[in-house]
Amino acid sequence: MSILKYTIFVGGLFYMVFSTCFSSFAQGLDFHSNSYSKAHASTDVVFLDAEKGSIAILDESYEPYFSKLQLREIYALTGSLPPSENIEDARNYARYKFSSAVTSFTEKEKSAISYVIKVIKRIFLENRLELIAGHPWRFIKIENWLCGGFAHTRGAYIILSQRHLDHLISNWSDNMTQSDSLLVAKKLGSLLIHEQFHILQRYYSWKFDSLYINSWQFEKAEVEVDTTILLNQITNPDAPKPEWIFKYKNDYYWARTLIDETPVTPVMGRDFKDVVFSLIYEDGIFRIAKDSLNNNRVQNLSDFSPYIDSFPVSMGLDHPNEISAYMISEYYISLLEKKAQFRHISQKSANFAKAFLLWLDRSF
Repeated sequence: MSILKYTIFVGGLFYMVFSTCFSSFAQGLDFHSNSYSKAHASTDVVFLDAEKGSIAILDESYEPYFSKLQLREIYALTGSLPPSENIEDARNYARYKFSSAVTSFTEKEKSAISYVIKVIKRIFLENRLELIAGHPWRFIKIENWLCGGFAHTRGAYIILSQRHLDHLISNWSDNMTQSDSLLVAKKLGSLLIHEQFHILQRYYSWKFDSLYINSWQFEKAEVEVDTTILLNQITNPDAPKPEWIFKYKNDYYWARTLIDETPVTPVMGRDFKDVVFSLIYEDGIFRIAKDSLNNNRVQNLSDFSPYIDSFPVSMGLDHPNEISAYMISEYYISLLEKKAQFRHISQKSANFAKAFLLWLDRSF
C-alpha cells in the first residue's frame, strides 16, 4: 500500500464522516435451482457490492467501534502493523483496511444465502416468532485476511468472509440432493441466525436487557480498567460494550476476552484468552480487585465452573450477547431437525435454557 493511496483514503474517510436468512419440513421448497436468488428476489434480503459495502462496513451509528480500537487489536484484526503508533492514525488505518477488504457476492453465494433465509423465516414463523422471521437481512462480504475470516456484524449488516462461504455452501449446486440442501440449511443457517441475533440486539436492546438482567442475573456496570487491560483488549464487534458483570456468593465478577500479552504479533483467535476478573465496589465505582502484590485478581474463564455451568452452550461466555446468539443457533438447529430444544444440557443449565425459551416466546 502506498503512502499516497492511504492518505487519499483517510482524506475521503474524513469527508464521508463529517458530511453526511427434517426432510418432511423441506418438501416443497425450491432448493434445486442455482438461480434461486433471482427467482425469489426480495427487498428484505440485500447484498451490498464492494463499493457500497466498503462504506457501510465503517458505520458506527449504532455504537462506537473503530474509535475504541487499540494498537495490538488493530494488528490482530488486520494482520498488519499500523504505519504509526499514534492511536488516531492507527484507527484510521484500521478503517482503511476494513474498507479495502470488502468484495462482492457471487450469484451462487446469493442463491444459497437466499434459500437458507427462506428456510429460517419459515421455521420461525411456524413457531410464532414473527419478529425474528420478519427482520430484514443485509450482507457484506470480505476477504479472508480481515478479522481472521470470522463472521461478525456492523450496524445492520452481517459480514461474511470468503472462507466461511466456501465452506458452508460447498454442497450447493444445480445438481445437489435434498440431503445436500438440508445440510446447507443447517450449517449456513446456524451461522446466519447467530449473526442476525446480533443485529436484533442492536434494534431491540431493551428486550435483551430484560433477559440478561431478569432471567440470567447479569448486572450492567462500567468497570474502571487499568492500562494492561486496555492495551490488550479485543473489541468484539458483536458485543462492543463490555458492560455486563455477574454476582457469585456476594462477590462480583467480570468476564472478558483479551489478547495474550506474550506474542509480539498477535493472531486473531489463536492468541486470545478468556478470563474472569474479581471486582470490588468502592465509592460508586466497580474496580478490579488486587492481590497482595497489587496484581489484578484474575482467573481463566475455563476454571470458573459456577459461571460456565449456568449456560447450555460452551462458547461465547465472555458476553451475554454471544451466549444468546449461540443459544438461538442451537434452537434453530433443533427446530430444523424436529428435535427437543437443549436436550443434552446439564441440570445446572436447565433453568437458564428454560428462561431463554420463555423469553423468546414472550419477546419475539
